[in-house]
This record gives sequence, C-alpha cells and structure tokens, in this order.
Amino acid sequence: MKQAIFITGFNNWGKTTIIEDLFNNRKRYYQGKYYKIGGINANFTVETHSNDDYWSTWTQVISKRITNEKVSDLNLFTALCPTMHPKNNFIDLLSNHIFQNYDQLHLFLLEYKWEHHAKLMIDNIINSGKTIPKINFVTINADQNLSDTKDRHDAKIKQIKQELMKIFP
Repeated sequence: MKQAIFITGFNNWGKTTIIEDLFNNRKRYYQGKYYKIGGINANFTVETHSNDDYWSTWTQVISKRITNEKVSDLNLFTALCPTMHPKNNFIDLLSNHIFQNYDQLHLFLLEYKWEHHAKLMIDNIINSGKTIPKINFVTINADQNLSDTKDRHDAKIKQIKQELMKIFP
C-alpha cells in the first residue's frame, strides 16, 4: 500500500527539522532516489518544502519529484501548511490528482510549535479537511507537558516513529 505522510504545521513550526531528523539528519533529498527512516518498514520520496514555501507551485514540485522516481510504488514524505488561504488552501492541494494514487494521506498535525508559543487548532483543521479523499489525521502532541526544547523535539520524533510503525508494520 502506497502512503503519503505530511508533517503539518504553520511557517517556522519545525516541520523541516523534524523531517531531517527522522531521516538521520539528512539535509538534501535528490530526485530519483528514495530514503528510509531507521526502524520503519518503508521507502520514501522526500520533499522537505511545504506549500508555505512554494505557494503556487507546491503540487508541481511534488509531482516532479514523484515522476522522477525510478520506483513507482514509493511512499511520499513531505511537509504541509494547513492554510485556508484561497490561493493555497490545503484542502484543494490535497484533493489534487497527484495524490489519487496513494492509498491514504496521513496528516501528522504538530499540535505545538517547536517553542510552544503557538498551538494548532486541531478540531478546525480536522473539520475543514474531512472532505479530503482518503484522509487520516494524527495529532502529534507527546510534547505537550514538556518544558525543555530538546525534550519536546525528542518526544515528537518518538511519537511520529510510533505512528509510522502502525502505518508500516
């Protein structure tokens, strides 16, 4: 089963840092290559940029990356901003035809910004996005009661890996 994973939060939320850490501190992901997360039974096409980085071209960037893969059944791992802006609406983006070949789209909702100065309105995102075909929402909030920045980050990474193990047994 082909899955798409979206690390979801707003601008400067820590999405890219989390992706890099999950993939063994890797900073670059080349087109035509796939990558693994230690302990997870899956191979991924990886794009660290989200729709808040590439407003009008994010789906094109993802499509190009997928098209250039030599293996057709790779899972996708990327970042997503849950914006409702009319020109960058996450619901419209995830309803794009490029995601039709995935068995499920998993939005890993980072409830707290990396330094805990902001919090996603999880219920609003879920209620807004429940019309997206094949959607699965996963709240990442293991860091909610932690005060140390490193401890919060480590708790998020651990929870994400646990959720990935459920998706890729």
